[in-house]
Amino acid sequence: MFFSQLPNDLKSYEIKKRKKLFISIMLPLLIRGNDIVNYERKKLKKIFENSEFKFLKNFCVKYKVVIDKCMANNIHTRKDVETLKDHLLTKINTFPLSMMLAQAAIESGWGLSRFAQRGNAMFGQWTWNEKEGIKPKDNLTANFAVRSFKNIQDSVNSYILNLNTHRAYEKLRKYRKLMVEQKKIFEGKKFAKYLDRYAEIGYDYVLKVILMIESNNFEDFDNLKLKLKS
Repeated sequence: MFFSQLPNDLKSYEIKKRKKLFISIMLPLLIRGNDIVNYERKKLKKIFENSEFKFLKNFCVKYKVVIDKCMANNIHTRKDVETLKDHLLTKINTFPLSMMLAQAAIESGWGLSRFAQRGNAMFGQWTWNEKEGIKPKDNLTANFAVRSFKNIQDSVNSYILNLNTHRAYEKLRKYRKLMVEQKKIFEGKKFAKYLDRYAEIGYDYVLKVILMIESNNFEDFDNLKLKLKS
């Protein structure tokens, strides 16, 4: 079951039950978000296997790669192909569920924040278009708002895309690429070390995410997958 919104009576639950409910709502959506990226990754590999470069443009637009580099008439040599493939695959990949779940809990206050309840904003993403978000109550003169979403899944997908494209998380993506090359499993606490630019508090935010993972045993969820009905 996929929830589109958080229950508006979440606050009435006892803390332990509230956390359990929050986790049960978020995990399927996070897994689905990763599945969407995995599907795109497989599709991209097929494009390169079959040299169907005319289909690259949409990937380049979504993942913020210079369009000229993706145009079929600009891909002439094997080196061009491998460079572009490497660049795109570095950006199109998944993240550990434990890290994502920890960030969702922190950024939404376990689903109790005004932004989460009113705008399905689970990850505190900013927007400079006030019509797309909710202004912070304690800073109404701020030139930003917290971006709102139609449903929680949209918030999850936007968050994953943000980590996969924003220059602030380039080191995170490079670390992930290294883990892929070494065929190592993705560990939330290790990935979290590269989130120092996610919040204004810098490395203190990294420690906050790691503590959230450890204190709630979130890494137990890292190998979860959605089971499809036959």
